[in-house]
Amino acid sequence: MVSSADSARGCIALTEARRLAIWVGDGRRVTPKGFLRPADVPAAAAALGISVPVRIRRATDVVALRRPWRIGLAVGFLQIVDGHTRVGPTLAGWPDLDDDTVRERWLTGLALAYAAISPDTDEPVGATVARVVLATLAADPTASFTDLSRPAREALTFAHPDAAITFLLSWRTKTDPLAAAVDPLIDFGAAVHSHGGVIITPLGYWALETLRARAPRPISTDLTATELLTRLTQIDEEEQWYAAQAWLAGRAPLPASRDLLAAAATATPAERIAAVELVHGLGPRADAAWGEAAALPNLAAHVRLARDDLDEAAADWLAVEYAAAALPAHGPDEVLARLDDRFTGIGRDFRPQVIERTAHPAAAEVTAAVTTFLASGTTPTSAQAYQLKISLDRMRPPVWRRVLLPATATLAELHALIQVVMEWDENHLHAFTVGRRSYGDLNPIHLRHCRE
Repeated sequence: MVSSADSARGCIALTEARRLAIWVGDGRRVTPKGFLRPADVPAAAAALGISVPVRIRRATDVVALRRPWRIGLAVGFLQIVDGHTRVGPTLAGWPDLDDDTVRERWLTGLALAYAAISPDTDEPVGATVARVVLATLAADPTASFTDLSRPAREALTFAHPDAAITFLLSWRTKTDPLAAAVDPLIDFGAAVHSHGGVIITPLGYWALETLRARAPRPISTDLTATELLTRLTQIDEEEQWYAAQAWLAGRAPLPASRDLLAAAATATPAERIAAVELVHGLGPRADAAWGEAAALPNLAAHVRLARDDLDEAAADWLAVEYAAAALPAHGPDEVLARLDDRFTGIGRDFRPQVIERTAHPAAAEVTAAVTTFLASGTTPTSAQAYQLKISLDRMRPPVWRRVLLPATATLAELHALIQVVMEWDENHLHAFTVGRRSYGDLNPIHLRHCRE
């Protein structure tokens, strides 16, 4: 009998990703967004046995190629280094990886296969949709597209509200929406067609159980503050305020703030930050709660920040707090980036001493993670820079600037840089688009200037 791990190793989708990685070989140049150049698409498509249009504007427009590319990067068959894609560390050892690792990487690939249906969605969105589709088909192998899309819409609206409409619209506009919903399961060996229905395989049931265990639980007003914080950290940071509204609606702001801060005192760093952000969002109505929380463990620095009374020691403590919060979900590279934001100019050899002096409860864990990461020889993102060319459209003669920007720079910092190099004064209506979100300035004065 074939084991679930062996089914994962040999599934169609991962086989395609491996073939693409083998074609890449010693290296191919990639675009600034980390995808194949259009000129290389025909050869890559030929390696996979798929057809592509004669004219290709962007390689990402070819869905049949976009999926194995994203999966290959996610599971380690491919890696991007210095503007080139190369064979990743997982490819050669794939047949010999332990079963648990194979299944976990397979599950990552399945989530990305669903995310790839819509160009600007990500793995958490794909995992949510995969879970819903598996659950619906497990209950009814003959489920229709409507049967699949209704629970998907509800689940996405709760966990990923910004992605719900975008994803479901791209799902619905497919030539065969039902096939778009089911085919990823077939290609990953999580389901098979049988007698007019779709039957979930043992590997598919393993995925369903795993995704259910990891899924964010619905938030209701009867949860304790501690339960609320646990559930909030299971969803995107940017969605937490939205998700907490059902809980906040059943409480007056001041008692809710007191409960949240009391729970935060003994919570994990990520949970504590979620609590603090919620209380910040309640504004002046929470002022009394901040004063009372100053004596609670692990909250003094947060209180000083809320009162705009941050000193050096509190700022150092908060740097470790936010680094520790990033570790479980984002790994040591992001941890190091957050530390570098605060401890600029302090040599990394001395960083452990600085972290230890903060007396943060996670100081030892953060130091160990960063030390191990640096010892691996990987170049931290915080030590990298991007060269950007900023151009104005439809200008003759051309107007442009070339700049270097730290890889960890925020959009706010990029905006400030553009104002400086273009010699502007904050009067231009602007927006940045990142994935499925847009960030811009809704200042009425700027909007009026734009209309004039």
